[in-house]
Amino acid sequence: MSPVLNSPIKPLRSRLGCKTCKIRKVKCGEEKPRCVRCSSTGRKCEYEGTISGTFSSTPSTISIQDYPLSLLPNTVWRERRAFAYYFQQAALSIGGGLDVDFWRTFVPQVCRSEPGVWDAIIAIGDLFESPRKDSRFPDQKHRDALSWYSRSVSAIRQRIERGSIDTFVGLITCILFISIEAIQGNEQEALQLYGQGVHLIRTLRAQIACGIVSTTKASFLEDAIVPIFVRLGAIALTIAHLPVSGLLLDNDSVLVQEFVSLKPAREAIARLSTEIQLLERTCIEHQHESRSSHIHPELMHRQIILSAKLNDWHTAFTILIEGLQTKGVLSPQQVGTGALLLAYYEMSFVILATCVSPSHMIYDAYIPNFQNIVEQSSIAINALAQSDGSQPPFTFEINAGFPLWFTCLRCREPKIRRMALALFRRGPQVQGFYNSAGAAALGESVMMLEEAFAIRAIQGKPESLTLDSTGPATEHHAYSPGHNSDVSNDVSSCHPVLQDSGPAAHSYLAPAGRAATTPTTLFVPEEARLGSIGIFRSQDGFPAGTKDEDVAKWNERRDQIFLRFSRNKHDQASNTWHIVHEFVPIGT
Repeated sequence: MSPVLNSPIKPLRSRLGCKTCKIRKVKCGEEKPRCVRCSSTGRKCEYEGTISGTFSSTPSTISIQDYPLSLLPNTVWRERRAFAYYFQQAALSIGGGLDVDFWRTFVPQVCRSEPGVWDAIIAIGDLFESPRKDSRFPDQKHRDALSWYSRSVSAIRQRIERGSIDTFVGLITCILFISIEAIQGNEQEALQLYGQGVHLIRTLRAQIACGIVSTTKASFLEDAIVPIFVRLGAIALTIAHLPVSGLLLDNDSVLVQEFVSLKPAREAIARLSTEIQLLERTCIEHQHESRSSHIHPELMHRQIILSAKLNDWHTAFTILIEGLQTKGVLSPQQVGTGALLLAYYEMSFVILATCVSPSHMIYDAYIPNFQNIVEQSSIAINALAQSDGSQPPFTFEINAGFPLWFTCLRCREPKIRRMALALFRRGPQVQGFYNSAGAAALGESVMMLEEAFAIRAIQGKPESLTLDSTGPATEHHAYSPGHNSDVSNDVSSCHPVLQDSGPAAHSYLAPAGRAATTPTTLFVPEEARLGSIGIFRSQDGFPAGTKDEDVAKWNERRDQIFLRFSRNKHDQASNTWHIVHEFVPIGT
């Protein structure tokens, strides 16, 4: 593949390749410490000496990153500086430590022949170095980044229109574009790109089945690209109907026997987490459609199979960690990664154990698991900290945010859920697809509402509440449209009791206020526990069936934010439980 003619961005050229590639007279990618070409063929890879004047982080060299933008003479040098920041800083954090080869080796290698990929990389470099504080006042870096992003999109679109783009290049740019949209807080655009990426993967798999794609590319697809989409799907599955199930192959169901490193352990727990969340969703839909707490035997069988797989994962993971500890090769970063995977294990264990129950009271039996999620997440977040103690602005990989979010919503022990919320706020500003500040505010709103419901139930007062941004919930009429759950802009999946809403990035959600007091213990009864949640604005329309008086009462401000939720309610007359859907105004 040759670069687009007359492109202002030329591929980087260098005579500083490794000795082996020079002897073989082939182009060297100059990856350190061993180039991809030598690594892929099993050859010995050596360099003549320290590289000077490149993107090396060796202390004896001066990196282009050290030059202030004001001293860089032209656009090309500004681009190279952004690339340097991407290579030295962003790529290490975006990939979570286990995918350095993909972000620092393969992607830069592709950008040498694809100007569209180059532009996307330098856009990420600038956005990562200078996270957006206020979209209303973009600085020069953001304007540059958006210009490069626009140029990248244009270049890729032209290749697509000409039918000259390689499908693998399309997948690489799709991943980069998801990153760019997510960093900017555009989660809907990022989710749409995710769907396009899944479509490309399915297209490639069909070509592989027909023998059109080489074995090398087929392996790279399944070993590097598909796992990225599976991990992203595991993060976002609870708040969007992503097509991640189509990525799971039949051979993924093989029980885990052993792990040779943390990377396959991560891929396995990501797949398991996805399968478990899909089972949970199916159980919820079954309960809603049958209007019964009875679970179909096939779903119970799936629960048993997944329980065995999860247990095998934990056994193999424990053996791996003990082996690394015995050898004394467990680095601080690996400790953090191991803690993160344990947090995902604990979350998956709780979801799997509770998904067949229609009652939220079952979560109280798993307080120790929630406590362990908080402890392991704390280790993982500390390991992610940069040299100055701050967190990176963005992480593209599975992270502690999702388990902490889950704990904040499903653990009703006041101290634990508050620790989970505080840790969640310490994490990166953007995690996967989502903005942390908006997700934390939403999680706090749910916590305050549940506890306010619980206090009023204990006091024997009416249940109807509203949540404002200045203190605890106060009395208000809540809309209950029976079983209608069709809501535009719903953050969660369509229905009810056990569905968890993941960290949704809604820039318009004002941070909820702090509760006046933090109860040391508080029993939250079944009827006070929220199930599926979502948010919407009055200007976007109310759910079907809303009473006219409610619209008139709450529609005074077009930008008013509402929290929509479901919960179980007991009918004393018939001594039965049923699901109700309600919404209350939140924010300022």
